[in-house]
Amino acid sequence: MNLWQLLRTPRYWTHASLRWIAVIVFLLGTAAATGWSLYATGDKAVKGVLLFYGVGLVYLWSFFFSAGLLPAADARQLRLPGIERQIHASLLLYGVLSLLLPMLIPGITIESVGVVLLFLVGGVAFALMPRYLAVLLAMTPSLLVVAWRRFDLPGIADPRFGTWAALAALALLLVTAWRWHRMLRTGSHTTNGWGSPIVLQLRSGSWGYWSNIGDNSLLRQRPDWMQPGINLDGAGPNLPRKSLRVALGGWYLPLTARTYAGQIGLMLLIVALPVASTLLLVRLHGDGNTESMSTLAGGMLGVLSSLAVMAGPMICIFSLLWLGRRWRQANAEMPLLALLPGLGDGVLLKQQLLRTVLTMPLVLHAASILILLPIMVSLSGNGDLSMLAFMLLTPLGCAGMTVAILTNLVGGRRLTWLANGAIFAVAGLLILASLLLPALAEGRHPVPQVHALMPAIPLAWLLFIGAMVWLWRRGWRGLMQLPHPFVSV
Repeated sequence: MNLWQLLRTPRYWTHASLRWIAVIVFLLGTAAATGWSLYATGDKAVKGVLLFYGVGLVYLWSFFFSAGLLPAADARQLRLPGIERQIHASLLLYGVLSLLLPMLIPGITIESVGVVLLFLVGGVAFALMPRYLAVLLAMTPSLLVVAWRRFDLPGIADPRFGTWAALAALALLLVTAWRWHRMLRTGSHTTNGWGSPIVLQLRSGSWGYWSNIGDNSLLRQRPDWMQPGINLDGAGPNLPRKSLRVALGGWYLPLTARTYAGQIGLMLLIVALPVASTLLLVRLHGDGNTESMSTLAGGMLGVLSSLAVMAGPMICIFSLLWLGRRWRQANAEMPLLALLPGLGDGVLLKQQLLRTVLTMPLVLHAASILILLPIMVSLSGNGDLSMLAFMLLTPLGCAGMTVAILTNLVGGRRLTWLANGAIFAVAGLLILASLLLPALAEGRHPVPQVHALMPAIPLAWLLFIGAMVWLWRRGWRGLMQLPHPFVSV
């Protein structure tokens, strides 16, 4: 094997879309690090460069290079040691390049190699750990921030942190190498459910779970206590909307009260874990002053509000992926739904279908708004009402986006992936602006120049909602023109 073969090897073990997404995220992080180094100075420059580059590096090794485990495990089972050695040699080469690349960025020295190594190994460890640990790790960034302040740990630009990071990276590397070797020996198909690592989801495509949404095999991977209990009481001609929910499946299925309680409890547990951890940390190592409590309150409110805001796009994406899969399947399943008794016909049936499709997502959007309301009330006394008012625009705009996209889907005028991508991109930019600009304008270190941009946020949201209203009318007209909502779609 030569150097060119080793450089080209990763393109053979990943899907093209995953490869491009990972490379783009990494290049954006590297470009941001380079740009930051040109404008910032001192420790601030080093900290920004390492964080920007580290985010791109973690993503690259979590969702791109870690996928090399899959063909390596297959090669070992097929008794092809040459392929396995080539994969590992390629990973080693890219690991060395990942450590040397930031040395070309101004302001970064050899002392920062330990920090970069920690980001690299952390990315691989994140891909190899069980999914329940990965979810908990992703939900507790505020705990790290509070721990750093309470223990007075050195910053990422401090030379002492480089030594500590190198030791932590070596220890994590030993654990990761053991996990990698264990998965090589057991194969990449042996573990299912929440105990399976993130990397196994990459075998199905760039979106992993998303590309398989609606597949019954995903339900079988859940443990017994997470299996849904379906409530079919009353389903039939007397309750047409409930019959439609059963036919649509997915999260539209009517579930038992026990199942709903379990799902809500699991969600509350995931959200409560970082809150409880931070409370315990402040209680054990805090001094009880108002600064500690304000830091805790601000961190927790930030976590809850960010979760509520980001839930809006995720609700729309889940609904679009599930219903898009149902409407896209080339079989007789959708036309057979037209034979269900008691659904009615004409405009009544179309209205019943649209209400059924939109009710569940809109209920979830309303729940996200209810989460934001108490946060807005709690911050109103601190003069931060405008920031929460901007954040409140996010679930309203996302609700309009959900209604418009799903109405076009069931109306036979499904938007192309390019149009959907453009809508989500605009919504994402508006969400970032609604979160960042008020914080920059009215935060602890306000930026006066940002105040001039504040009126543009609600105006942009109004224009976006207006565009969604136009799209909704387009889908509604298409639905009314269909001879039957389940035929000729």
